[in-house]
Amino acid sequence: MLSALVAAIVGLAVGGAVLLRDPRRSVHVLFATFAFNVAVQRLLHFLGSTQESGSLLRWAAMLAAVSLPATAQRFFRAFLGDEAGPPPMSRITLAGAVVLYLALLSSLFLTTPVHTNQWFYLGLLTYVFLGLYLSVYYLYRRYRRTPSRVEKIRLLYLLIGGLATVTAAALDLVPWMPSLGNILITIYLYFLSQTLVRYRLLDLNELLGRMVVLAALASIATLIFGLLLIKLVDLNEIGLLFLNALIASTAIIIVFEPLRALLERVVNRWMFQEKYELFRRIESLRTDLMNVIDVRDLVPRVLSALEDSRRVTHASMYIVDPDGSAYDLIGHVGPRPEGRIDAVAHRGFLERLRRAGVVSVEGLERELLALRNRQGEEREALLLVVRALELVNGSVVLAILGEEQLLGMLVLRDERLREAYSSEEIELFRSVAASIGVTLQNSQIYERMKERDRLAALGQMAAGLAHEIRNPLGSIKGAAQYLQPVEGQQPEGSTREFLGIIVEEVDRLNKIVSQFLDYARPYRGEQSPLDVNDVVRKTLNLIERERSGSHVEIVMNLLDGLPPVRADAQQLRQVILNLTLNAFDAMPQGGRLQVTTSLRRSTRRGAAAAFLEIRIRDDGIGIPLADLRNLFIPFFTTKEKGTGLGLPISQRIIENHGGTIEVRSQPGSGATFTVLLPVEADAYASYAEARKSVPPGMRKPTSATVSPK
Repeated sequence: MLSALVAAIVGLAVGGAVLLRDPRRSVHVLFATFAFNVAVQRLLHFLGSTQESGSLLRWAAMLAAVSLPATAQRFFRAFLGDEAGPPPMSRITLAGAVVLYLALLSSLFLTTPVHTNQWFYLGLLTYVFLGLYLSVYYLYRRYRRTPSRVEKIRLLYLLIGGLATVTAAALDLVPWMPSLGNILITIYLYFLSQTLVRYRLLDLNELLGRMVVLAALASIATLIFGLLLIKLVDLNEIGLLFLNALIASTAIIIVFEPLRALLERVVNRWMFQEKYELFRRIESLRTDLMNVIDVRDLVPRVLSALEDSRRVTHASMYIVDPDGSAYDLIGHVGPRPEGRIDAVAHRGFLERLRRAGVVSVEGLERELLALRNRQGEEREALLLVVRALELVNGSVVLAILGEEQLLGMLVLRDERLREAYSSEEIELFRSVAASIGVTLQNSQIYERMKERDRLAALGQMAAGLAHEIRNPLGSIKGAAQYLQPVEGQQPEGSTREFLGIIVEEVDRLNKIVSQFLDYARPYRGEQSPLDVNDVVRKTLNLIERERSGSHVEIVMNLLDGLPPVRADAQQLRQVILNLTLNAFDAMPQGGRLQVTTSLRRSTRRGAAAAFLEIRIRDDGIGIPLADLRNLFIPFFTTKEKGTGLGLPISQRIIENHGGTIEVRSQPGSGATFTVLLPVEADAYASYAEARKSVPPGMRKPTSATVSPK
């Protein structure tokens, strides 16, 4: 009967361990109720077995046994979820429990107690074990219905363990059978608790391993207790001493971890309230960020949580812009810091942040102190990093990373303290930055999916639009041309002029439809290593022939020996053609058009990268500041007969090549469009190696001037 005591103590420990865990859910409470019910029944059974058959303890043990089927079914229903449906015969189980409760309560007032009757005891046992077998059948029914292979394995473990445990407990009632029920009850309760804590506990070897570790720790603790107390007991009681020590050690080890976590929370809340509040806010924020996918929702939630923690007086977030050339401020708490951090000007700071993940004023000051007697590039680089921290108004800057790329920065400062944050708190903030990075990546994926769906819908609409418009346009144009007077025939009034307008407008509409299709059509270019200078020369020669009557001087400065880029020649030619023709239109009275190619070393989302740039600069009227933001929006145009699709198509082509288009302009001072195309690392390495062998004085661009005719 001592095994019943062991089962009772372990049941109390397992139920308490689950109940103490944070966060606590309703299924945890129901499991603890079931475990406590088992523990109380086993404890009362153990104590009642040493008394007379009609003792109050035996009666209480029966009362606890009646509630076992109901608590088991309630737990399994919460554990398996609503899709499992109600447990089988749950109403009958409840009705049977009510009848047995009334019968047991009436025993207190009868001369001959009902619970001492052998037939009543047999009926009670039948009810209890049938109710427990119904709980096992409930598991089996859920096992048969679930479509998930992973879930099936998990439920199979529970099913086999539950069937073995209930059967062994029933066989314990047979006098000549070995007593295994209490042992299996102990193991099964522990297994259920681990399944609750670790939902994906599927490997039987892992479970056995954890049980072996538990047994080993309990044995070590038992040995220590036994050796300490062996001199205080009689030699005949040594076995009982070690058994009691084993039971106590097992219970303590099971309940130790959640109890330690609970005590730590209580002590931190009382003695370190500010630190506890920070940890609580950050954990709540990380949980909240799991459900955020829009950057517009992300920023206020992060900054609000940091401000509410009362450990931050200044906070700001920077996100990399689409072309990776700078980091823009998207939200702040406290005084406004610098609105834009240029990736080239602060390359050292950004590269350091990407590698280390965190940059702090305290760490930089220690490094500067170590270099106080030195002058050189290393010290200058550190001073530049310090100046960057001053610009963002922070004492700690945390990297927001995604696939080894610097997506943004989280800047923090507490002006009340010189060294405001401990290493533990900085690691906590780094976990927030990591969650923000995941959210940003998910947001980018979501935006790409929306863009893909939008373009797919746009493509379908464009195909139907082209079919519905082009056919009548062709008919209109043909009819207008047919009605035009033949050569030598005198037209009536302005008939020729009006018919010419119809033909001209039909051609313009047809051009708009064609360009709209080009914009909406999915990218199908074939990229291959390409000499950009060759594409630029051929395109400008074509333009020079087409615009031979203009008063625009074309000047080419093409750097020799540039590394090849992977691109589609035809589509790149279209981009250069669009940008160059726009420059011609911006100089109706003539001017100077400069086309330059060069190599740019820059950063792309915090990582060093090389870009081949094609710069097209004109001396035209320039672009108003209000129009700069709308240049790449489809159908936005300032030309009288423009379609507003040339620049969006060019941008789409360059983005499909992994590059970007930059625009700089001042009204009255012309405009500069810079096309950036990424250079592969191998191609750049070969280019750099070749450049080393060329004397610096001979590294000159190839110049050519095409005078206006």
